[in-house]
Amino acid sequence: MTERDFSESTRGDLSTEGAALPDGSYPTPDCDALRRAFEAYGRESPDKREALRHYLIKRNIELGCHHPLPESWHMEVT
Repeated sequence: MTERDFSESTRGDLSTEGAALPDGSYPTPDCDALRRAFEAYGRESPDKREALRHYLIKRNIELGCHHPLPESWHMEVT
């Protein structure tokens, strides 16, 4: 199975821990989930991409995953 399902409760817990966006989307408890979130970035609506970009950079650093970032992204984390 290439996708994992996260219950609403789990998404809420991960959000509280900073391992998902505040609404529970893009749960990233590990490097594999982060990889999938990177792959989904282009499908996100343009108005939400900036927040998602910052989140993905931050989680990449926190998890120590070392996924390559697109060159157009700045390495600043706010």
